[in-house]
Amino acid sequence: MHSISTDEIKEMLLSEIDSLLDQRELFLTNPKSDFTRTKKISFEQTVIFPMIAASNDIATELLDYIGEQNLPMPSAMIQRRNQIKPEAFEALFSNFKKIIPVLKDFLGYQLLACDGSRINLPYHPSDTFSFIKCIKGRKGVNQVHLNALYDIQNDIFIAASLQGIHNMNEQKAFCEFLDNHACCSKKRIYIADRGYASYNIFGHAIHNNQLFLIRAAQSRVEGFCPNDKKWLKDKYVDREITVTIGRCRGKSYTLLENYHYMSSVKKYDFISRKSKEVDVIKLRVLKFPISDNSYEYVVTNLPKYSFSIDTIKRLYNLRWNEETAFRHLKYAGNMVHIHSLKKNLLVQEIYAKLTLYNFSSFISLSIGDAERKTEKYLYVKNHTQVQKLCLRFIKGKIEDIKTLILRCLVPVRLAGNLQEISDARRLIH
Repeated sequence: MHSISTDEIKEMLLSEIDSLLDQRELFLTNPKSDFTRTKKISFEQTVIFPMIAASNDIATELLDYIGEQNLPMPSAMIQRRNQIKPEAFEALFSNFKKIIPVLKDFLGYQLLACDGSRINLPYHPSDTFSFIKCIKGRKGVNQVHLNALYDIQNDIFIAASLQGIHNMNEQKAFCEFLDNHACCSKKRIYIADRGYASYNIFGHAIHNNQLFLIRAAQSRVEGFCPNDKKWLKDKYVDREITVTIGRCRGKSYTLLENYHYMSSVKKYDFISRKSKEVDVIKLRVLKFPISDNSYEYVVTNLPKYSFSIDTIKRLYNLRWNEETAFRHLKYAGNMVHIHSLKKNLLVQEIYAKLTLYNFSSFISLSIGDAERKTEKYLYVKNHTQVQKLCLRFIKGKIEDIKTLILRCLVPVRLAGNLQEISDARRLIH
């Protein structure tokens, strides 16, 4: 990668923020009047504030960000934020993501993991979008569900969507991701856990010419070949199968290869409810032991000749990077400290903090591996500290962020081989 300084990356972010004003009609509530006069809080400060707001109340966060001189009231910040549509923060997340170079791949493929996570919100029982009573007789909670597409090796969130807690549907979100990224020029492999193992997702991936690797439950895999009860009896299975999907129960349909009847209440977007057509998909199913008495089942369309069982195992294990990323996003990135009650402002905060996460990844990328090794330990960057330092860097509280990041390296005990060292580095990251 061409050498780029941390100050240049910060200027890129600020430039993307400023460029939003060039599309006032799209991103401002009242484009003719909003942000046309000089006030205490600028457009740039209004956009940055949801990124850097942490666990304190708004007044304290404003004091820490803007300072004692010309300190605005919390209500003034809320008024300014109401002048910006949530679509502006979605556009900022999308535009800034495109600037970050994608340097790492796996055999030429970009590895994308799809998963979801709930986000707790301030208590607001009148909000039907997020309020839910989980236990009878107890006070309810407010939550939204964040679905995200995450670049495993480059540590970047590629796409995100929010769902109300009553309309949470991770499989629908994954299908939308597959459809929206169908025209991408990069070769990609989509990786997901067993909650995403469904014919509809397989269909969306295959019809969009996308490669996928999804863990599945044993019962789901057994249903692929209903007429062959012993096809999974071996300890290791690596088999390519054809599944025929339709919405009719006639005898002529049941004679088709591995026919699967899809009732009208089940989702399959490629055959209408009353259609007599069928859809044929080809899958590769793998089974392998993970202990003496338990097995893992994986469904994919990756070709056998270039993706062995061992390679499939390595790829699926990499999916756990997204779990770590969600943890850093929530705690180091302060997504557990949402301040807003209004839905529009809530969306602002979530996309702003996703942008902050990608900003910290870009900063980390510009510094490089920055490792040092002793006889016992490998010292690597501490992702939590990187993100916290980036938050202060955006505020203007620190200048030499690179030196501070290099002072926060954490030790990992040296493992027995390079693969274990790589895994250790990934876990600490």
